[in-house]
Amino acid sequence: MVHRSPRSWRGLAAACLAGAALSAVPAGAAHAAPPAGDAPPLGDRVTVTAAGSPAYDLTGELSTGAIAVLDNVASYETEKIQGTGTLPGAAGGTAEVSFRIARDGFGMKGEFTLKDPGAGVEISAGVNGGVTVPGMATVKWAGKGTVRRGGSSSSQPVAFTVEDRRPDPGDHAVRITHAGQARNAILRLPDDYDGTPRPVLFHFPGLLETPGLAEYYGRMADFAQTRGFIMITPEHYGMGWQGVPAGTPSPDLDDPGFVRRLQDILVQRFNADPHRLYASGMSNGGFFTSKMACDNDRFAAYVAVSGQLSDPGSCRPGRHVPIVLIHGDGDYIVPYSTVQPALDFWTRNNGCGARTVATNLPDIAPDDNTTVVRHDYPDCPSDGPVVLYQIKGGGHNWPGGIPFLGPFLGGTTYDIDANAVIWDFVSRTTR
Repeated sequence: MVHRSPRSWRGLAAACLAGAALSAVPAGAAHAAPPAGDAPPLGDRVTVTAAGSPAYDLTGELSTGAIAVLDNVASYETEKIQGTGTLPGAAGGTAEVSFRIARDGFGMKGEFTLKDPGAGVEISAGVNGGVTVPGMATVKWAGKGTVRRGGSSSSQPVAFTVEDRRPDPGDHAVRITHAGQARNAILRLPDDYDGTPRPVLFHFPGLLETPGLAEYYGRMADFAQTRGFIMITPEHYGMGWQGVPAGTPSPDLDDPGFVRRLQDILVQRFNADPHRLYASGMSNGGFFTSKMACDNDRFAAYVAVSGQLSDPGSCRPGRHVPIVLIHGDGDYIVPYSTVQPALDFWTRNNGCGARTVATNLPDIAPDDNTTVVRHDYPDCPSDGPVVLYQIKGGGHNWPGGIPFLGPFLGGTTYDIDANAVIWDFVSRTTR
């Protein structure tokens, strides 16, 4: 079983396990302006309709403000629709919309309002379920609301559609169909996300591990949130990633194609920097990260934890591969003996030579009964560094994290933080 260490959103411990992780975004938070010289990005798009005589219909792009559509990392469901904004009114002038809707139990509850002085219309409605998600970052609702025209008001059918075309900081779900199967991923946009190009770290969870649990036990999105990069955790289908040890044997899921689809979505929808896409993974996800290092050259650097290259004979990258291997020498799930064949392959592939430098890192947590030795290959080319972190006494756990099954899977080191090690390495590399 794979488990990566903690990914504790404050208060996520109960939330992730109960399926209710939240990400607060201030209502009405404005999108930052694009850099000078860039074409202005699309604004969020809102449609509001109301029955009556005459019927009311307003569709337009927000000129100020923002409507955030945020998702739940455990269930992939829409979690919040929040914000205020203005857009051109139906009869001239400016209309104002406001949404304050959040998941409450199995449905979404809250209210939305519209004021369109030019058309002489005000609409308010209480939302109690009925929100649908017809497409990525698009939500719809229809029900009864109060419509005021002039001095009179009445209860009438009303509806809204929100297209969140400018993503906001916080948690988002990607839901697609690939190779005939529904596939999901969760991602966190950092606090300072403003639509400008950002680096992205993909993390591939391990055997039987959901993205929500991976985030809870690893804190990777928390780490990314204040450091300016996008964190995405895809969900494997079934037990684990296909084509590597312990992965789902069938049906043919085309996991490599799924990853390429996600890379495209990150670049196209979230404006990820295509030259700064990185990959990491734990256990079965580490095996898959190593497979990506062989097959997917859109990633600029790779880090495999407790799951190294399992089939060197079939790996033909055709390029130098910047890679870090992290592994505990007390790991009995994926034995440390699997490290050397992978290490030999990467150093040979990258032309690193045989010279190594071993550095004993400070034992800053002596009570964890582990130490860390970093093995560097100083003769590697600049575009193909290879580094091994040997966790002496370490088991099948995420360095710096909370062990998923306590001591059952061996020791957990706190002498290094895998999140920091990964980001420090990959962020130095561009493709």
